[in-house]
Amino acid sequence: MVRETRHLWVGNLPESVREEKIVEHFKRYGRVESVKVLPKRGSEGGVAAFVDFVDIKSAQKAHNSINKMGDRDLRTDYNEPGTIPSAARGLDDSLSIATRGRDVSGFTRGTGGPVYGPPVSLHSREGRFERRLDG
Repeated sequence: MVRETRHLWVGNLPESVREEKIVEHFKRYGRVESVKVLPKRGSEGGVAAFVDFVDIKSAQKAHNSINKMGDRDLRTDYNEPGTIPSAARGLDDSLSIATRGRDVSGFTRGTGGPVYGPPVSLHSREGRFERRLDG
């Protein structure tokens, strides 16, 4: 499990979302330092972004809250800068890792491209991801 940090990965965002809209949504929890929208992964689902808060308490509030944007239920997970989050399965490989804006030294690729796994704090049930409430 990723430790709590002031950095969040946010998934299932609308395809047309802009950084300004993400900042507007998450500033209710505290001051947002930066937002980085990631390339869309595949043809289904939404896009994802990194949202970095100024302090950890703001990130905790955001992560522990139910977040919706339009008709979409957003998913959040803590992220360690310098790593590719486990929740980022299937990111578009057309962009090199270096252009994604994070230092990912030590990250290895499998023979079929990068290997990503589901976030450890989410469980799949009938094709939907739900946050575990029991830790």
